[in-house]
Amino acid sequence: MRVVLGWVGAAVIVAGALVGGVLVANATVFSASAFVRDYLTALAIGRVDEALALPGVDAAGMDPRLLDARAHAPVDAEVVGDDERDGVHHVRVAVHDDGTTVEAVLEVERIGTRFWLFPDWGFAASPVTPVTVRTTGDARFTAGGVPLAAAGGGPVTFAALTPGRYVLFHDSQFLEAAPVTVLAAGGGVEAELDILPNAAFEAVVTEAVDRELEACTSQRVLFPVGCPFGHAIQNRVASEPRWELTEPLDVEIAPSERFGLWEVPPTTGVARLTVDVQSVFDGSVTTLEHDVSFTTGYRIGFGGTTVVLAPVG
Repeated sequence: MRVVLGWVGAAVIVAGALVGGVLVANATVFSASAFVRDYLTALAIGRVDEALALPGVDAAGMDPRLLDARAHAPVDAEVVGDDERDGVHHVRVAVHDDGTTVEAVLEVERIGTRFWLFPDWGFAASPVTPVTVRTTGDARFTAGGVPLAAAGGGPVTFAALTPGRYVLFHDSQFLEAAPVTVLAAGGGVEAELDILPNAAFEAVVTEAVDRELEACTSQRVLFPVGCPFGHAIQNRVASEPRWELTEPLDVEIAPSERFGLWEVPPTTGVARLTVDVQSVFDGSVTTLEHDVSFTTGYRIGFGGTTVVLAPVG
């Protein structure tokens, strides 16, 4: 009898230990917080595909193109709390980035049971931050290593994994934009990229304008064809007219009315005409020097990598 009671007691102790072990595991290794820690670890070591494969992770109806491992840069994040309400765990995550700390809340719910004993978890709300991007000057930009575009300058709202850092920029042959860093930590984020002509663009456009005007000054007529200046005189022309610019034009580049296209806004200059003229009254010949003010502007196009100008007005 004592032997039987001993075995029964041992069985009760073992069963209690097993139940206690399951309860401890459910509260630690298989808890909602542990599920979030696994998600954060996947992001921290660059395994974005593993994070995307977790239950409940999707673009939530937004543009999914930022959900790319090349776009996401990890941040320092840690679980700091778990509040359960109506079956949903609101797991609080402290996000440390660039000397600041913000808190993100990830919502997790039980979606099943593992090994008949342990809870299986998934996200009740996808852990993504809406990032709304607008651009000026050009639709194209890059996030990390992912080429993207915001048609017409946007706005376009992308889904970005939370937490994470996203660096948006533009760097092309003729255009550039200062990098804009976005911290995805829940809520919503807006970013604007001001895409502007770079020094190379300014140089080739200035050179193209100079060529246009040099072609005008090379014409030995009072009204150079296709040019913004000319001058009528009352007397007879006694020599070939000669034109020269008194000083280089101040060339600027600005966006045109059509998004993604550029122009040289109207700018003023002075062309000097030198020509011998013969008086219709007494036949005397004198040299005329006359400064002609003019205004010119151009639409900027490209023939391959060559800038092509079309006069405006």
